[in-house]
Amino acid sequence: MGGWELFFTGLGNVLEPFNFTMMATGLVIGVLAGALPGITMMNAIVLVLPFTYIMGIVPSLLLMSGIYCGGVFGGSITGILFNIPGDPMNVPTTWEGYKLNKKGFVSKALGMAIMCSAIGGVVSGVLMTLLSPPFAKIALSFSSAEYFAVVFMGMVSVVVIESKSVSTAFISLFFGMLLGTIGIDEIYGAPRFTFGSRLLETGINFTIVLIGLFAIGEVLEQLCEKGKTGEGVARLRPKVHVPSLREFWEIKGSLLRGLGVGVGMGALPGAGATVTSFVSYGVERQCSKQPQLFGTGVWEGLVASETAINGSTGGAMMHLFALGIPGSGATAVMMGAFLLHGIQPGPLLFTNSPVEVYTIFVGFILCNLVMIPAGVVCSKFFSELMRVPESILGAFIIVFCLLGAYGLRNDSADLWYMALFGIVGYFMRRFDLPVPPLVLGVILGPLAERFFMTTMIGADNDISVFFTRPVSGAVIIISLALFFWPIVKGHLKQRRAENPA
Repeated sequence: MGGWELFFTGLGNVLEPFNFTMMATGLVIGVLAGALPGITMMNAIVLVLPFTYIMGIVPSLLLMSGIYCGGVFGGSITGILFNIPGDPMNVPTTWEGYKLNKKGFVSKALGMAIMCSAIGGVVSGVLMTLLSPPFAKIALSFSSAEYFAVVFMGMVSVVVIESKSVSTAFISLFFGMLLGTIGIDEIYGAPRFTFGSRLLETGINFTIVLIGLFAIGEVLEQLCEKGKTGEGVARLRPKVHVPSLREFWEIKGSLLRGLGVGVGMGALPGAGATVTSFVSYGVERQCSKQPQLFGTGVWEGLVASETAINGSTGGAMMHLFALGIPGSGATAVMMGAFLLHGIQPGPLLFTNSPVEVYTIFVGFILCNLVMIPAGVVCSKFFSELMRVPESILGAFIIVFCLLGAYGLRNDSADLWYMALFGIVGYFMRRFDLPVPPLVLGVILGPLAERFFMTTMIGADNDISVFFTRPVSGAVIIISLALFFWPIVKGHLKQRRAENPA
């Protein structure tokens, strides 16, 4: 069968009642799992894996694809409403979305996040369908040097978001990187900064840091504000405002840049939606005419990061189908579903099971379209929580944080870490210290270290390998340009002010 015939055959299979129900069920589960702090999309996919034993490969992967698409979006709901990102990838969305909420644009922010996520997912799904067969040759040429360059770009491009004080941003970033080194070294297996404590040997999970800094820290901040003024922050019951075509036209540049970064980085195996989100946000800030406003509630930052997150999902799926290599944690679990049913992902999959492959491709595209009404319904559900008194809502959030933190590794030490970082997050807010670079260091620091050390071992400690390889060299040079450009631009602006024409 030809490509279009396979496409329409796949569409018919997706629209079968059982298959469509599995896809829609996965979508709702994914949005809810992504929105609840600590209950991540990955946890949801792992939990449904045993149920795929009794299903065929198509409904199984449609269920998981629904969780995947919904999960990468779901964290933006609680991020915008409560300043609590459901997943690390939603942190940049939270930086702008919650500030837009405070400005009174919560309804539009929710609608914009839903539509940008859907657009990013649909575009990445279409490209996945068209490019999966020829993709294998290009992707196999990348090494750890290219991955380090991409992570380095993410760290450099976002650390300058704190235009008030670059020095405090660096301190926060390096402190986050320090936290990421605690535990057993992945390369050499040596304990670092454990001080003889077995509790520290397992390391500090970045999700625990995220829950503490954002969720617990935000609850403490709001309760203290209520204690000072006698009343809490005004809480409205928002609706979801779907943006018009005119509103989309106004942010077309941010949307296209988010798509470009999302699709491009999604093509890198292992880059993941988290790195993509940070890089897209940083690139958008550098392209903005008013970068100093980022972090105060600007639409460009919200649009770029949310579009890039879902724009990267098709690339991660493409690795699984074209190469048999999982492009993310979620697709690694999906690969398990393939193997459970006796199917080996890889290039031969397009020859041996073309109908099943195109059914999943079409299901992925359709899933992102169905995400629009599903996202609106789930957003309204979480918006109802805005009517709950702050003291009760705070207790509700803390209980979910405790359950989520303990459920990550079933380790009671994580509960203490979460409480500690909740207090740290509260004091960082009180003294106006930048939280985003710390989160960035915890998430991207270990990735950068792993790729750097792997490259050094393979290159016999020759650091020039990062510049002799064309792709990694170009990315690092672009990263350095992004970092120094604000300094150069500020210097030129000062000179023009001192010497007017």
